[in-house]
Amino acid sequence: MNQKNPMTDEYIITISKIIVLVGIFFLILAFGHIMPALLFHKNREKKHDENEIFDGINMINKLKKHILNDEILIAGIHAISNEISITSVFEKCICTENSLIPNEDGSTIALNKKKYSTSDIYIGVTDSSLIITDCDKSSYYYEFDDKPNINIIDVQNIESEISFNDIGVHFSLTDIQSYKIKNGWMGSIQCFIKMKNGSYFKLILPKFGGLGGGMPNHTRYREIILEKIINSSKSSVL
Repeated sequence: MNQKNPMTDEYIITISKIIVLVGIFFLILAFGHIMPALLFHKNREKKHDENEIFDGINMINKLKKHILNDEILIAGIHAISNEISITSVFEKCICTENSLIPNEDGSTIALNKKKYSTSDIYIGVTDSSLIITDCDKSSYYYEFDDKPNINIIDVQNIESEISFNDIGVHFSLTDIQSYKIKNGWMGSIQCFIKMKNGSYFKLILPKFGGLGGGMPNHTRYREIILEKIINSSKSSVL
């Protein structure tokens, strides 16, 4: 009967340990090469996103998309939203997964569009309107009511399909019911706006338009926007 050689087992264990250690060494070596590349790519993407956010042309294009044909954008800035709640009511329409479609046999639908997370936005004004839109795609929480109280909210007609993303972006300045403006941290301005239909916005208007003077007209445009908000409502300040 052949006896098992303990030296052979010890040799196999030693070889196995060496193979494992060599594998770990090359894994660490590979990780050391890949990690800087991943960090560089992530930083580059972040820088690209920031460049887009603080690009004046990009901002103007996004704001102009939501103004009426006879309106002229007179000021626009990058700002931050802390909380948004928008209520809109539409009649003779059908609700799909991402939009409302006009239909003569459709019903009256109330849409409440909410967002509680902090996000980048653009805010702009014309002589008669306030426009607030996201800098990029942003998630909202939607609630629907097919039996809204239309006695307290203006009912809107839609002539063509409208995306949920485009609802609650354009407002008449005369629809501002009240506002509260106070100084914030590092020269920012905190602005709470409440609309007559119950919609409201909790915003932060930074002192600067990005690092390195990304938006050189930011300070002047911020003053124009605040002046429009203040002059739009004769209601008492909250």
